[in-house]
Amino acid sequence: MNPSLKQVVRMLAMVPYLQSNQGIPLADLAREFKIKPAQAQRELEIMMLTGWGEYHGELIDFDVTALQDEGVVYIRDAEFMARPLRISRSEAAALMVALRTLRQSAAGDQAAVIDSALAKLGEAAGTPVDTPVDVLLPDVDPAVQTAVAEALAGKRQLHMVYATETRDEQTERVVDPHRAFTQDGHRYLSAWCHKVEADRLFRVDRIVAATVLEAPVTTDADERTRLEDLFPQGPDTPSVLVEIAPDAEWLFDQYRMDVVEERPDGSVRARLFGSDPTWLRRVVMRAGGRMRVVEPGGVADDVRGSARSALAAYDEGSPDQGV
Repeated sequence: MNPSLKQVVRMLAMVPYLQSNQGIPLADLAREFKIKPAQAQRELEIMMLTGWGEYHGELIDFDVTALQDEGVVYIRDAEFMARPLRISRSEAAALMVALRTLRQSAAGDQAAVIDSALAKLGEAAGTPVDTPVDVLLPDVDPAVQTAVAEALAGKRQLHMVYATETRDEQTERVVDPHRAFTQDGHRYLSAWCHKVEADRLFRVDRIVAATVLEAPVTTDADERTRLEDLFPQGPDTPSVLVEIAPDAEWLFDQYRMDVVEERPDGSVRARLFGSDPTWLRRVVMRAGGRMRVVEPGGVADDVRGSARSALAAYDEGSPDQGV
């Protein structure tokens, strides 16, 4: 089994294991799956970008504070993994186009995994793999593409010659590659540039030459910036307005929110982004009274009703207690 496929299989097995072993130390998780703790943590970070959508409640989540401060793993919002995924033919076609786009910039084992996924998806959806859909991205030197993929996978520095279109010049740089992604029809490499000592985005089709160095990367991508780059917020992004208690600033470290108003009593009103009402209800209830839905009213009523039902389930509880 090639390394990429082996990693996917391992991560799929981790989800039910973690659901049955909440609070397991990271070292024990690594030992169970016969990998190093650092590798286990990297795979958990990849899983945080995995799901059936792009918002909170649609992606697997972890208690980041517990993982970073205590070294223990609590998985959340992975319930959808137990349900069979059903997609329409149009959704399957869109997914196949996305995979073809990814295939354009894949190398080595990645290409084989994508080809396998395309074949299985086409068979399940009844859509031929060779359907007449062309995905056109700017041409990239295959040697450059392979070097970028190897540097990312091995967490090693990359020496490259980069063409700057606006100044019609080429510069040599050593970078710490953090991630690669496709946006607006172009393939980008996000990396720390040692030449300017700052984070930079590089168009992969403008990398003239690239060589993987023996030196390991010395910087890490900022997690909040990485997630916001992948899933940019806009006026149409689903959200609710919530009020955060003065002693609950830690909630801003766990959930994606924009501050709307800082109130005189120390509380904060913020916009919490997420499209799944079930997930939003769970988030508010997990906060133990430190987060309150202000609007829309329907979500607030839903949270209030769920809290009453939960309290009523206790033998000695009252339906109105604590709501």
